[in-house]
Amino acid sequence: MSGRSRAILLTGASSSTGMSSGTGRAAALRLHRAGWPVYATARRPEALADLAAEGIRVLHLDVNDEESMTAAVEKISAEHGAVGTLINNAAYSLNGTIGETPIDEVRSQFETNLFGLCRLTQLVLPGMRAQGGGRVVMMSSIFGQFATPGRGYYQATKHALEAVGDSLRLEVARDNIKVVLIEPSPVLGGFVPMSVADLGMTGQERTGLYDDFWKYFVDWHGAYRETDHPTGRGRMAVRAETVAKVIEKAVTSERPRIRYRIGVPSRLLPRMRWTIGDALFERFVRAFFPIP
Repeated sequence: MSGRSRAILLTGASSSTGMSSGTGRAAALRLHRAGWPVYATARRPEALADLAAEGIRVLHLDVNDEESMTAAVEKISAEHGAVGTLINNAAYSLNGTIGETPIDEVRSQFETNLFGLCRLTQLVLPGMRAQGGGRVVMMSSIFGQFATPGRGYYQATKHALEAVGDSLRLEVARDNIKVVLIEPSPVLGGFVPMSVADLGMTGQERTGLYDDFWKYFVDWHGAYRETDHPTGRGRMAVRAETVAKVIEKAVTSERPRIRYRIGVPSRLLPRMRWTIGDALFERFVRAFFPIP
């Protein structure tokens, strides 16, 4: 990346409950300590006070607000010539069944997790082309590979992100812009509901069809709440710091991988599905994940 901007624009750097897995904050700290000029962003910059205290530049950026995205890109471009690397990390997890979730909530999920990300990517591409290259890192998920009940719309945004990343990578390769997808296994403490009330489904139609399922859903995720000494399924999860280490590789490697699959589940399950076929893989999903 010699001769080009080293500035990193990272979205979703706060670790607000339900809005982040903590990977954005961990990545910002790791990259900053490695000497990269990091601009960590969030809807509420005051939530980034700890990062600012470390010397990291913090900015207001809401991926649902065109003005804030444009302002952030222009500021970085004025100071560094262009955004050198964009890390599309901002996302939240919408809980709800496909049939019961109000469509307005579905649209909001896609606006944040996909459309805002796409628009921000569009905003940084001209500067990257003008400087002769750049890098775009897309934070996907193991659930960009398959889906389970209760979070289908969130998982749909990650499936869509996979397609956007693959298409974009081929479109901008001639401009020396590299596009990388990150697919972590479940992250300890990330998007983990503490109670049924914590699922954030107050706007959903209450039919009672899934009451038992949601109680089981919360109990099942308890394994991922034990961040210090995980047991059971939690031992297969990954830590935010582990994901941040891989993000650093995606940013700094001369020849980054197309995909970084982090943790045993993320590496194993795609091969497993290909090997055993869809019907048997669905039996596995039914046996392992909460099912109504």
